[in-house]
Amino acid sequence: MKKIKVLHLTSTRYGIGGVEKLLLDMSDKYDFSTFAVSYCNLFCDAGGNGVFPNALRSRGLRCFDIPGRRASEIPRMIAALVRLIKCEHFDVVHLHMLQATVVGSVAAKLAGNSRVVITKHYTDVLGGRTVGIRRLDRLLTRRADHIVAISEYVRNDLLRLSVPKAKISVVYNGVDLAAFEARAAESESVEFQGAPLLGTVGSLTERKGHKYLFEAMTSIVARFPGAHLIVAGEGPELKRLEKLRAELNLETAISIIGFRKNVASLLRGVDLYVHPAIHEPFGIAILEAMAAEKCVIATAVEGVPEIVIDGGTGYLTTAGDARALAKTIINSLENADEVRLLGKNGRQRAEKVFEISKTVRSYERVYKSVSSNRPGRN
Repeated sequence: MKKIKVLHLTSTRYGIGGVEKLLLDMSDKYDFSTFAVSYCNLFCDAGGNGVFPNALRSRGLRCFDIPGRRASEIPRMIAALVRLIKCEHFDVVHLHMLQATVVGSVAAKLAGNSRVVITKHYTDVLGGRTVGIRRLDRLLTRRADHIVAISEYVRNDLLRLSVPKAKISVVYNGVDLAAFEARAAESESVEFQGAPLLGTVGSLTERKGHKYLFEAMTSIVARFPGAHLIVAGEGPELKRLEKLRAELNLETAISIIGFRKNVASLLRGVDLYVHPAIHEPFGIAILEAMAAEKCVIATAVEGVPEIVIDGGTGYLTTAGDARALAKTIINSLENADEVRLLGKNGRQRAEKVFEISKTVRSYERVYKSVSSNRPGRN
């Protein structure tokens, strides 16, 4: 029997976020006797030589480049993608992210004979910035052959948008625990001193809620004068956060360190992991913190309560409420033994529910299902 050929299509402009990390962790876990997996990234700010495409190539993976960054170039990009799909005879075109969904859906339809799978890494409220884009995203999602929701929350959001129930499956994101442990063991000098030491990882975007964590730090530092927060990530909110840090007189208490390749090693050194998101359909950084045996303080938004068990693997608090966040963090820091126990529980939950091989096996079942009746398969 022919191998099922899968093309992962992304639209990553810069850096490596949750989606990119997931695809990289999954890349060597497929049953390669059954599947042939390739990648294509659109809208790269570095002209095809961004961090993510280069990370794919460094692993020996097939990564195609289709140039173009502007809206005016989209017709040419679609035409190039149609040629690629036809030439490579992909059985499944697997779309991630909004721009990839729009361009990829149209191209796959024009190419014909390929099945479209869309993973919804975001909810409708986080879709297009305009009403027109959001409507287009909904339409293309409904017309896909199968839609994967990364949480039950996202699944319910899709049902609310009248996506047929039979087309949807829930596949939780996963973490490569073995690779995570190997990275965590890498020697790295202690760069930050603090007692206690807090950490948060995520793109510097408004939806990640860094603003509220910064505001909470004023109360945390008042209770623990040596407390220090490490913020790993990059994004458009950097300047605003730097300004807020200065306004709060927290320059010595908060370090914004940008993109950090070895998040595992960084998390190893923190006492508590904090995830203050306003919107979060899932949260791979939370899984990494659990893999590092860290108690997680997170906001009870969207898919987060499906990951963090309140009082079991961490604590959930109200989104957009700096005072509540500070109180939860301070209470946790005052109970170090309980924090260590919750961290161990989090690691056990990661092993049981969120190990990356479980994610890959689920996607393989989706690929087999959608391609089983594809014309030309035997």
